[in-house]
Amino acid sequence: MRMVRIKRGAKPTGEITIASMSDVAFLLIIFFLVTSIFLLKDGLHLALPDTTKPATVVSPGDVVTVAVRKDGAATLDGKRAQMDELGRLLGEKRAEKAGLVVLLKLSGELPYGTAVKAIDAVKTAGVTKLSLRME
Repeated sequence: MRMVRIKRGAKPTGEITIASMSDVAFLLIIFFLVTSIFLLKDGLHLALPDTTKPATVVSPGDVVTVAVRKDGAATLDGKRAQMDELGRLLGEKRAEKAGLVVLLKLSGELPYGTAVKAIDAVKTAGVTKLSLRME
């Protein structure tokens, strides 16, 4: 009688082949990019003047000048004003004059956050006519 020898297969190894893992990872990345919702942050909502209409003439008595320097110091018609009180002061001026126009002069080196605070103060006061100048 002849004995049949059974050949054993390759020894099992503790390794996992990762050849297709990069494909799966790439497909997952594409899936999440396609199905994700992109959030758009709202910026400042400003109504810009229409270029097809003629320029509006404003009397100098209706213009209030607000200047903000690079260090954050604000002036309202040449008088020092705190940034926190700017909205209230402009609201009082607006109550005196219905057609109030604010000329906002911002320093070119002013931090972005401070510039946004100044514009917010003007909008909080209810002023709808704003002229912005960078110096």
